[in-house]
Amino acid sequence: MFKKTRKKLTVFYSTCFLGFFFVFLVILYFSLVQLMDHQQMEELETYYTEQYHDFFEHMYDQDRKLEFNPNRLYFYYIYTKEQRLVHGDETYKGLYKEIESIYSVEDTSESFVKRLHWHDEHFLLLSKPIHFEEELLGYIVLGKSTTSQYHFFQKMLLLFVVLVIIFTLFIGFLSYYMAGKAMVPIENALEKQKNFVSDASHELRTPLSVFYSSLDILAADESKNVSDFGKELIQDLKDEAELMKELLEKLLFLARHYQNRLEVKKERFSLTDLLGSISEKFQRTLREEIVFQTDIEKDVQLIGDPKKIIELIYILLENAVQYTPHGSISLKLSQTDEKIKIVVEDTGIGIAKDELPLIFDRFFRSDAARKRDGTGLGLSIAEAIVKEHGGMIQVQSELGKGTTFCTLFPSIKH
Repeated sequence: MFKKTRKKLTVFYSTCFLGFFFVFLVILYFSLVQLMDHQQMEELETYYTEQYHDFFEHMYDQDRKLEFNPNRLYFYYIYTKEQRLVHGDETYKGLYKEIESIYSVEDTSESFVKRLHWHDEHFLLLSKPIHFEEELLGYIVLGKSTTSQYHFFQKMLLLFVVLVIIFTLFIGFLSYYMAGKAMVPIENALEKQKNFVSDASHELRTPLSVFYSSLDILAADESKNVSDFGKELIQDLKDEAELMKELLEKLLFLARHYQNRLEVKKERFSLTDLLGSISEKFQRTLREEIVFQTDIEKDVQLIGDPKKIIELIYILLENAVQYTPHGSISLKLSQTDEKIKIVVEDTGIGIAKDELPLIFDRFFRSDAARKRDGTGLGLSIAEAIVKEHGGMIQVQSELGKGTTFCTLFPSIKH
């Protein structure tokens, strides 16, 4: 139980950290990208102001003039409103052809920003119109290579992924360690509780046996005048002592199970015959308002303690009777190559969804169960018996429609 809780805490802490760290890195990454873009746009805007006069200087040139300088940080191309290139300074030969193919369908009267991927290079482009006395004369396309920044952010993104993985693993180990430390006081407290229940149950058996025997002697001693009322009191005390003895035996059984000190004498027996015998006896005790049905597969054998299996089945059947005022109860047995399945199903009042995870806890009783007799140990004992036989027990229920307990045991390997 504690290992499962420890793992859940580890997963929860690691997931929370991963979520916060991931959000932080995403915000950081996009903030840096936006900051870099903003800085580059400001630089392009400044460069536009510097090259603005070139349009008026070359607007009447018949031949376009392109200067090539690969060492420049920025490049620009000046076009007339008819999209005729008149002048430009370029850092990559032939780039203007690619740009013209892009801007041939664009509205050059408006400013806009574009990113371009060309020959394994990445560029940031800014297009701005040129006006004179509110008349559109042409436009300038400015740009710069952002390849180095692009590769930088690629590497940074890869670094972030690696950091997320590394720190998640680190937090996972740290969370597992801290969860273990946090569970130590709880484990110690539960261990003391288990020891107390075991010791108390064991020590109380002797005085309870003496008390019960003394009541037997007192009831059998005819030399003393005991009134009818006194005899009734003695009988009541014997009944309560019997209930107390039964409760102590149940607590001792659970305590030994939790401490892995329970000895179960296992043998091979016919589960088919056992369930058939239980069904016949159970049928005779049922009220007329309840219909009992069985579907028991033949020749099913199990290795286990027959007495404990009988106790298990009676717990499930009596639980079904207790919560089925009228309707039907069914007992089914089937077998596959891997599993032996025992199903107890009723059409009773059902169990609330929020109570289903708690029904196997010791002393737990639902609001409906509090109106009935019982110690709240039956299903805890049933679960313990199933686990001692290497099986598992599952429950499905819906309010007003009934409950189904499914017990699975490993099949005998022939």
